[in-house]
Amino acid sequence: MTPNQFRPASDAVVDGWQVSQELGDGGFAIVYLVEKSGKPYALKVARHREASGDDKQTHDRMVREATTLLMLDHPNIIRPRGHGYVEAGNMYLALEYVDGWTLAEWKELKHPTIHEILRVFVKLAAALSYMHRRGVLHRDLKLVNVLIRKSDGEPIIIDFGCATYSLAEDLTEEGLPPGTERFRAPEQFKFLHEHKNDHRARYTFKVADELFALGAMLYELLTDPWPTHYYMRKPLNLQMPPPPAFDVNPRIPESLSELVEKILSREPSRRPVDAEALRRELEEHLERSGAEYRVPAHAPSEQLLAEPSESEGLPGVPPKGPPPRKVTRKTLIVGTSLVMALAAAVTFWRACGDVPASPPEHSAPPMTSPLDMSLPSPVPMVLPPATEAGQKEDSTVKMTTPEIPSPRLPVRVQKGFSAAECAAMSLVAALAAGCPGSQIRPESFTCPAGAARAMVKELHWKDGDSFALVLDDRHNSDDMTWFTAGSDVVGVVPKVKGFDRRQLEVAPPGTRFYGKAYYLSDKMGRSDGPAMVIRYDRVKLPGQDEKPVCFVVESRSYGFKDGRVQAGNFNTGRVVDRWP
Repeated sequence: MTPNQFRPASDAVVDGWQVSQELGDGGFAIVYLVEKSGKPYALKVARHREASGDDKQTHDRMVREATTLLMLDHPNIIRPRGHGYVEAGNMYLALEYVDGWTLAEWKELKHPTIHEILRVFVKLAAALSYMHRRGVLHRDLKLVNVLIRKSDGEPIIIDFGCATYSLAEDLTEEGLPPGTERFRAPEQFKFLHEHKNDHRARYTFKVADELFALGAMLYELLTDPWPTHYYMRKPLNLQMPPPPAFDVNPRIPESLSELVEKILSREPSRRPVDAEALRRELEEHLERSGAEYRVPAHAPSEQLLAEPSESEGLPGVPPKGPPPRKVTRKTLIVGTSLVMALAAAVTFWRACGDVPASPPEHSAPPMTSPLDMSLPSPVPMVLPPATEAGQKEDSTVKMTTPEIPSPRLPVRVQKGFSAAECAAMSLVAALAAGCPGSQIRPESFTCPAGAARAMVKELHWKDGDSFALVLDDRHNSDDMTWFTAGSDVVGVVPKVKGFDRRQLEVAPPGTRFYGKAYYLSDKMGRSDGPAMVIRYDRVKLPGQDEKPVCFVVESRSYGFKDGRVQAGNFNTGRVVDRWP
């Protein structure tokens, strides 16, 4: 059994850990709920993917994560409980199990007051200050990488798969450090633009980047009634800053709104000097907080039904109206008989806006007996104090989207309605206008780690190369296909005549592309209206290993329904070095 094939049964025993169930499957690790001595833990097992490089690199990533966690011991940071190897040779990392909600789930389910949100962020800033003093940078702070423990309300920072420490080895070859695009500091994109022709340039991740990510998390909790829901969130890290939190949500005290603006400043020097300075400023707000801090950041009713507002469509402003998608089917019941009748037929599926980079390693009671915390041989341990510029590859947990029956007839696009206008319409008017039930737009992204090298040196692709393919191999090439926004798609180059010589040489029939489908409500440079886009980040040529790539297909869309977009299933895509 090779390392990437490791997947134990639900009742298996892995090196003494009794497997209960799989919690999540990421790009470089699989996380299991396990038991030992009658107590629950999370077991994170390295998972080799052909697109990620060799087994050693995957192993080195896990070693660095274990090394990082062994450098830390803080009540608000996930704690390691052991490491070792599974029978297949993969390294594993055992972690405490946190029974809790992600920050986004906590916001929606518990309706915390502004005071309670600030209390959480004071503790997060204190944990970051502790990490930074030890030379550790998390590099992937976001709402799903913080859990609120149900038993005591304590925040726990999880998923150190992207973390680094001083003098840590550089494991990737890309310009930007690992992380999630929405929470990147704006200076990272400025660096990428300034060094677009210098492939050797590497951005040095700094404390200021970490503070921006924390500020973005705080901004979203203060301004977004539905942080767990899919919709077209505007980026917070563009050249123009997002509107002040107070303008988006009048419940937010102006002094707190000004602090959040300071943390999200386009100029790193204007942010707090370090995490400890930020902690003090947040604590000062807590100490002098009055009655305006003791109310929920949003009225609980806003998470069921909200009226449109003039701020709709501004960066960072969530669309008003019922939440687009819910985890459990929920019928909306409101005042009038007409809306009651309509709402009874409407269901919403919830999907996380920011999927964790690896599954939430949810916290358990402390162990009564210590486990061996030395790194497994033959890996040498290095424990110095943090800056590295690797590029995080696809390590998100795979989420499945419920299947929605395709309609018999396509829903035609009614031209002339923007995404903001659709969101502002009543539900009846929006349906009549043909507005989509869910719109998911891929945010700006850098190519997967190793993609530039693989495309140029191994695949011999050039920027701008175009290849024709069947977009989703589950359907015929001549079908009008319904694509679920945000879903995984596997494309294939069919065995047909007519391909040009260039494609036959570098992307022959049988080549398989792996990616995700998205719906773009704006024209994105097209003259004929909305588009469906598939972003493929992996490819497998016949007889070859899977490789990371940047390949994009844009298709004219012909209908929308329940988060699905209709488009032709045969089209031509292009090789790119970055999503616009």
